[in-house]
Amino acid sequence: MPSVLRVNFSGLLKELSLPEYKSLWPIFEAVVNSIQSINELGDSFKGEISINAIRNQGSFTDVQNAPYCEFVITDNGPGFNEQNYNSFLEAYSSLKVAKGCKGLGRFLWLKAFEKVVIESVYIENNNCYKRQFEFSEDSFITPEENTVKIEKADPYTKVRLVGYRKKYQKNCSISVEPIAKKIIEHCMMYFISDNCPQIVLSDDIDSININDYFEANIKDSLHQDKIEIQEQSFSIYHIQMRDNATRHELHLCASDREVESIDLSKKIHDLNTKLTDTDGNDYYYVGYITGEYLDTNVNSNRTAFYIDKEKSLTNPITKEDLYNAAIKFIELYLGDDLKNVRQKKEDHIQHFVNLKKPQYKFLLNAKPSIIEDIPNGLKDDDLELELHKQSQKWERELKEIGKKIEQESKEKISSIGDYDDIFDKYCSGVTDLSRASLSEYVIRRKTILDLLEKALEWDDDKKYKKEEIIHSLICPMKHSSNDIPFDEMNLWIIDERLSFHNYLASDQELKSIPVIDSNSSDRIDIAIFDQALSFSIEKDHFNNITIIELKRPNRNNYSANGKDNDPIEQVLRYVKLIREGKAKLANGRGFGNVENTPFYCYIIADLTSTLIDRADTLGYTKTPDGEGYFGYNPNRNAYVEIISYSKLLDDAKKSNQVLFDKLFNPKSSEIKHQY
Repeated sequence: MPSVLRVNFSGLLKELSLPEYKSLWPIFEAVVNSIQSINELGDSFKGEISINAIRNQGSFTDVQNAPYCEFVITDNGPGFNEQNYNSFLEAYSSLKVAKGCKGLGRFLWLKAFEKVVIESVYIENNNCYKRQFEFSEDSFITPEENTVKIEKADPYTKVRLVGYRKKYQKNCSISVEPIAKKIIEHCMMYFISDNCPQIVLSDDIDSININDYFEANIKDSLHQDKIEIQEQSFSIYHIQMRDNATRHELHLCASDREVESIDLSKKIHDLNTKLTDTDGNDYYYVGYITGEYLDTNVNSNRTAFYIDKEKSLTNPITKEDLYNAAIKFIELYLGDDLKNVRQKKEDHIQHFVNLKKPQYKFLLNAKPSIIEDIPNGLKDDDLELELHKQSQKWERELKEIGKKIEQESKEKISSIGDYDDIFDKYCSGVTDLSRASLSEYVIRRKTILDLLEKALEWDDDKKYKKEEIIHSLICPMKHSSNDIPFDEMNLWIIDERLSFHNYLASDQELKSIPVIDSNSSDRIDIAIFDQALSFSIEKDHFNNITIIELKRPNRNNYSANGKDNDPIEQVLRYVKLIREGKAKLANGRGFGNVENTPFYCYIIADLTSTLIDRADTLGYTKTPDGEGYFGYNPNRNAYVEIISYSKLLDDAKKSNQVLFDKLFNPKSSEIKHQY
């Protein structure tokens, strides 16, 4: 049965990614295959690789401006023998897995070229054979049909990459020297090892021996440091990769080959983006560590080291020891380039905070070390998330400090004389974050009250604002406590205790409120912008239920005729509905026995003549300040309080005035701890 390439080309090629700027990667793949094939023959074998770049002169009168359309890579390795051929036929082949190969590199050829023509001479069982076949997306000619026995000859493999696709061709240089440099950068560890086959790159104009080019132009300029750890010697080579790298890396090598590598951004802050040298060139840093200790501690497949995480007699040096020692030399080598990145990052963060997110100023001022922990090169949205994360991390630290101080205060305060000591210690634990958070809380309250005062004024037409503005200030409309953030509910304006509840509903249809058993689409109050808020402390039993009803400022058409006109009758009707069992908990269960549950009903409205008349008729008592009424309905077990908007605003200001004074009008004589 003839052998076939066992892969769906079209499907596989669609999955493979080859950006246009990596136009030379298919050539690199062929060169690395040749190097690895030759190296299998041993150090004494003199390997040779030739790369011939062929131009498509076409209409170009000047040949040196014509783009390359084909590359021919020839090596004198063992050739396409049965083992290598069978590996070629198998996608994801594991033949070279020990060398870090994925078994897919050859398919990159077809991403950038229309077809590949392969010709190889090899020796099998003392006989010499020649194999030829084409490799393309549409077809594959089985080698058995083109394999012939020949007279004895030297083995070789010739790979012709034919039909350079336009989008890759335009990103390829049109002279050999830039291509030679990129081959060196891609195959650097082979050149560093001094065990690289001779590689010659040529076209119809020029020819470069890449090994000689490396020796003359790169090797002497490479920076090398010697590292001594536990009387073991290592070398670290520092290289600036301007192409063919996607991150800063440190490689551990053994027997002149890379074995393991790490992403240096995990070891050195701010190496998550390219660096820029003094000439304005961007680059990634790549380092290689070699040494006899690594050579003798690598496994047979050269895929890992026999180096433990912990020190021992047989393992005196850990990989972490190597990394830590190398990082010191890397940071010295990167020097000003790394310093510039860190300075630019700090400037960007400070600029972003100063202009767009000043609430994080306290964080940077009080804990500047967090700048080091923030990754470099973040966009504004990601930077804001990182600052928020750092702020939360700091909050957690402060909470832990607060818990320790609180526990100490419980254990140590045995008399009033201990108070000052505990107070001093507690204040020393309060940081800018704590003070900023408290200041923000107080400022929010002051702002809400200023807005409420403004909302109670009439407009230029001497008309009062609609109640929806007041309603929204106290609590967002058409929502419940399940979806309203705690800091958006300003129930403290009415009573601080109202902030603690089990369930809250604000201006919702009766049928949409889970604690109301009703199919009605009407709202609790059919008057515009009615509000009903119900809550309790206990989970399965309500200790009390509160209903709040807001009315439009200066409304003056209340009467006992019509249940929707009189707010007193209105709230008492809600009480009756709940007592009759026409309500349930959010989980569908009934309230239980609510006969003895007290109801607290707040009516927020201006004391107009008709509302005063209704309160007097029902025998309600006027408050001492004359700005409200209160009364009790024994039949409903309901306490009703009428609060004028003037009283609401004035009482809220008075209860918060001490906070406002401390923040906006502090007195130095009252501050015991100066920060």
